Amino acid sequence: MDEMEARLVDLPTSVRGFCYHDEDGEAYIVLNARLTHEQNQQTYLHEKAHIRRGDMYDPNYHEYGGKKP
Repeated sequence: MDEMEARLVDLPTSVRGFCYHDEDGEAYIVLNARLTHEQNQQTYLHEKAHIRRGDMYDPNYHEYGGKKP
């Protein structure tokens, strides 16, 4: 999983990007087309780390609070 495809989508500027998985468990990264290339590079690496750790498959993980105890 070195490189993952990312899609550029017009999102509110308050949203840098996100990752999600489909019903088959395939992971996807969405980046904000309204942000700079550099911002999207950082967001891509951030979202890729979530995918590598399996955060989106963990029902106790929350982006802005980490894992719930």
